[in-house]
Amino acid sequence: METYTILVVEDEANMARLLEFQLRKVGYQVIQARDGQDGLQVAKEKQVNLILTDIMMPMMDGYELCRAVKKSPDLKHLPVLMLSAKIDRASIIHGYAVGAARYLTKPLKREELYKGIDLRLKYATKARSMLARKAKEWSGKLSVVNIFKLLELFSIGGWTGRIEITNVEGQHGCLHINQGAIEHCSLEGQINLFNIFVVLSWEQGSFEATRY
Repeated sequence: METYTILVVEDEANMARLLEFQLRKVGYQVIQARDGQDGLQVAKEKQVNLILTDIMMPMMDGYELCRAVKKSPDLKHLPVLMLSAKIDRASIIHGYAVGAARYLTKPLKREELYKGIDLRLKYATKARSMLARKAKEWSGKLSVVNIFKLLELFSIGGWTGRIEITNVEGQHGCLHINQGAIEHCSLEGQINLFNIFVVLSWEQGSFEATRY
């Protein structure tokens, strides 16, 4: 059975120990880092399969770490799961905007943690096989299936495609996704770095998702 290594980036010692205990209990190897800067260096030097990071840390926070990982040709394939006590929508949007595969909130339920990791490691092949049966095009309302759930499907499936969104005011945005990660976002046909924060903030409207 394949062994997977998770890099836990957490500056609070008790939380770091708890996460390591919970992950080792279900068969994962764990490497710890005390902040984002340390975590980035460890990710470059060690063979890790996934990064689980806190957000509020000294030196380099979780957002900066995730952004740096996704900009690195050698690291960008790594799934980054964020874990934070910040539960406001703006913080969650920020996490997905910089490339997080999943945003988990504290206090954390173990089942949610295991599911988020297992679907990207232990059960990744099975999950992708099951999701491959899903239609290549589908649509719906954001009030029923929110944008974060859609991004989760693309992330777990490792899909390349797009999610087109129209809000209640008629504005049109499009998330272009490459192998499960957001590549760029257009708003009314224009592309810039800030569009993703706008489009991910839409809670009402419709979507059309396409995987290639």
